Amino acid sequence: MKLDLRLSPLPHVACYPAKINQVVMNLLSNAGKFTHEGRVRLEVRPAGSEISIIVSDTGIGMTEEQQSRLFQAFSQADASTSRQYGGTGLGLAITKHFCEMLGGRITVESTTGQGSTFTITLPDRSHAAPVIAATPEGAEHAALVMIVDDDPNDRDLLAATVRREGYRVIEATDGETALALAREWHPDVVTLDVLMPRMDGWAVLTALKSDPELAEIPVIIVTVLADRGIAVSLGAAEFLTKPVDRARLAATIRQHVYGSGVVLVVDDEDESRLLARRHLDKLGWEVAEAEDGAAALRWLSQNSRPAMILLDLLMPGMNGFAFLGEIAKRAEWRDIPIVILTAMPLGAAERELLAGRTREVIAKGADDLAQVLRRVLVRLPTMAEVTAAS
Repeated sequence: MKLDLRLSPLPHVACYPAKINQVVMNLLSNAGKFTHEGRVRLEVRPAGSEISIIVSDTGIGMTEEQQSRLFQAFSQADASTSRQYGGTGLGLAITKHFCEMLGGRITVESTTGQGSTFTITLPDRSHAAPVIAATPEGAEHAALVMIVDDDPNDRDLLAATVRREGYRVIEATDGETALALAREWHPDVVTLDVLMPRMDGWAVLTALKSDPELAEIPVIIVTVLADRGIAVSLGAAEFLTKPVDRARLAATIRQHVYGSGVVLVVDDEDESRLLARRHLDKLGWEVAEAEDGAAALRWLSQNSRPAMILLDLLMPGMNGFAFLGEIAKRAEWRDIPIVILTAMPLGAAERELLAGRTREVIAKGADDLAQVLRRVLVRLPTMAEVTAAS
């Protein structure tokens, strides 16, 4: 048997190389198995906006009826073929699955006694226009999500979901641009495709996790591949498969942008506590409540430290200022982020007293509480970090 190679000069193919290698080896193995005397040819050539990989042979060939069953799992041309040549019949079914997974297709032409020709057609995405520069779109203080995907349809779908959740969005069509934008904008979370031109998602993920300034950014892999193990081993925060469930995508981004854990709400007004609970529930946070500073101190002494305290200042019993004084005495509580939510008008003296002790001061009714909470919850410690610190 003679092997004939005809390889045209090609740009870098924007596909997962291990999968392409397996597809080609499956076809060459089959061609060699059914060609005792004659020729097997491998040809790779550009075809407009696509790339063709053609494996042909001068072997035993197939009838039309045999070809109709060819790509079915556990099916070969006929029973006599299985007995004479062996094999499970899975090879071509797997090959077809990989081709479709990579955005391509596979066809076959065959004549009994004259041989077979298998043609794989894959998209050539190496000419996709990269995003040279981009500016985040959305509300100024909203969390920033970077979407990295070379497929415009997938990118539009992801961006629409992200914008609906109220985040700012920045997009990149390739790995090199994604890394440049990440260094410039430091997004709060990244969604990352794997199959991209020039630099695939695994290389981008590795580069992000190797950069000390970017390593803490959560990366959510969004791909047609089924390689969760690789994603986790390289440091991905989560792994979602296409087509993406929008509700799951939104929940996953929300978890990694805003974190999760317990917020202690300290306020004597039932309505204020209920409003805070409602907004925090939507963001995936648990809520503990206390009606004044003394009750809050008791809660802290009996529970693991919260990720944040939302504190009113004007309360009967122990007010917010006295509570802050007690917190400052305990090293294990001193660095808990505290946000003041109060109707009390603050003068220069009060603001100076709060400076350095609290993360932010919010006037009740002056701002949209949901937006404020979204802003202050970004990048709070995760529950695992809070537990480790307690």
